[in-house]
Amino acid sequence: MQRIPTRRRLSLTAVLLTVTLAGCGDGTSAEGSRWFGATPTTTAAPPSAGATPTGTPASTPVDCPDPGPTPRTASALDPTAASYLGRNGADSANAVDISASCEIVVGGRLTGISGGTVTTLGKGGAGAVLRLDAAGRKLLGTTRLAGTVEDLEVRRGGGEIAVATDRGVFLLDPDATAARWQRGGPTTRVAVGSTGTVAALAGTTVQVYDLTGATLATIRPAGRTVSDVAVDDRTGLVFVSGFRQVNAGRCVPVQIAYLHAYDRRGKLRWRAYDHAADRLGDLCADSRADRIAVGRDGRLYLAGETAGGNTIFNRSAADPSRPAPNVVIDSFTEASNTSNAHLTYLARFDPATGRQLAGQMLLARIDTKGDQGNTIKPYAITADESGRVYAGGVSAYQIAGRSRATLGGDRLAPYAGGDAWVLVLSADLKRRTTWTVFTDGGAGAVRGIAAGSGMAAAAARVDKAPFWRTRSVQSGGPPAGGAGYLAAWPGVS
Repeated sequence: MQRIPTRRRLSLTAVLLTVTLAGCGDGTSAEGSRWFGATPTTTAAPPSAGATPTGTPASTPVDCPDPGPTPRTASALDPTAASYLGRNGADSANAVDISASCEIVVGGRLTGISGGTVTTLGKGGAGAVLRLDAAGRKLLGTTRLAGTVEDLEVRRGGGEIAVATDRGVFLLDPDATAARWQRGGPTTRVAVGSTGTVAALAGTTVQVYDLTGATLATIRPAGRTVSDVAVDDRTGLVFVSGFRQVNAGRCVPVQIAYLHAYDRRGKLRWRAYDHAADRLGDLCADSRADRIAVGRDGRLYLAGETAGGNTIFNRSAADPSRPAPNVVIDSFTEASNTSNAHLTYLARFDPATGRQLAGQMLLARIDTKGDQGNTIKPYAITADESGRVYAGGVSAYQIAGRSRATLGGDRLAPYAGGDAWVLVLSADLKRRTTWTVFTDGGAGAVRGIAAGSGMAAAAARVDKAPFWRTRSVQSGGPPAGGAGYLAAWPGVS
């Protein structure tokens, strides 16, 4: 058993990647209705260098594209655009979603870029919400915020944008030109349901608001670290994921993943994983439920992490005495010869009942060491209308087919110390439509992913350039010390 540390530290080498998770410290989200100060200002600014002049008002509808054909191999992807975003070493693209009008909405800490309609909320700052066209080639609008945008989600149907920042949670209008409301303090994760229920994570506290910003509930899972939130307004449930540290039982100490569902009053309705320590048997690998999302197919999706293959993710989320409904494709989806490598686990649930519908392990392998399992970590998950699963994160050497990976027909440079990967699985999890990387001799991590309406996009943090680019909205060469990154490509028909 290997401990998954609570603090985040990146150490990238040519063969082995050690990436640990950022634990969430204790904290509460103090409700308030404060504004940053000044009335938001909106100007029609010229696009950044390298961008196509648009003159398009923020409210102009954008036609949704037709989905593309299934890629001929999982290692080949043909993006419509791929670009660096930001010019400061601390910049990062942290989240992405797709609006009802098929705009790509990106959030992060993004300096040195602006275009389309430029809006400043309060005094503005390095935080940004960008709106791009469906191909990712044209910057339609830039909204400046004082705090870094850590996460965002667009309300399906209404179009409002829920934004988590280190200055609080915002609900922006669909054009991101005004804030409907703002609440609380530093917020790391956010989700919004179809009728406007907003769940915001601050430390280990989840605040639940309605569409007007009124508080509905405060959720504090006792003795647990909280990693993510999701909302399903059709069932009236708010989902919370993370892990708890246990110092009892056979596996001492051990971290145990959990997934909880609460109603909008904060009452626990069902739970998955979160097993008692004495029910683990010899399943002593630390586990965490890192990311959750309600897909466009209405199902609930989880991306977890486990320190080795002897894990509760091999067992049913409801009962560790029964096997999980896991789908194996090949050796990259079977947790064998793993030692203590940190592996990814993907799962689908019925949001109303918590019943686990399917799952799959995911790992990298070192071909120079007898295909020994190696670290791959998830930072994002979603699903499109057909239930295809989209995930992303950072991988050590190396994913399946890495030496053959191409983007836009270009062969990518070999692994150089931390690949920013994306995976697209068929709805039955039996086939990989896409599994590739955006690093082209550089290093970084995919931090957000979106899919739906015939399109897909990934937002990433560049730790070391170069990443692959085409039809960039930002001109110039690779930024020094890191930046954000966005890639867009057609969804699968």
